[in-house]
Amino acid sequence: MNTWIFVIKGDESMFRKRIEQKKWPIFKDTNFRTCLEIHDDVIFYQAGKNTQKFLGTSSLKTKVKPILEKMDFYIELNEINIWKKQPSIRGLIPKLNFIKNKTHWGLNLQGGILKIDRIDYNKILREFKKMN
Repeated sequence: MNTWIFVIKGDESMFRKRIEQKKWPIFKDTNFRTCLEIHDDVIFYQAGKNTQKFLGTSSLKTKVKPILEKMDFYIELNEINIWKKQPSIRGLIPKLNFIKNKTHWGLNLQGGILKIDRIDYNKILREFKKMN
């Protein structure tokens, strides 16, 4: 089972809409699009100058499906857990293995979907649990 970060750069309403629909858009040039599997674990991350926080978790209900009227795709979400207290990434930067350049860490969060190891996934979950 893989672990991923799904990045959204937009306002809260765009994220809420995706969660309500239980679907996440996957664009044709998205990294790792063909690697997503049923039951993989996901952490949602909101990028942007004033946000930069983890929003919650989910698992993948389906494999990637095509949107028939477009050249893009989507994936269905399952077991969605949106956190009331959402940890900032800033305190975790030194601890996360997938962030290679700790000074310019934002570059590591580009591409829409990031593959992370289970160790980093659990570090983020522990940070959430410390807040609650």
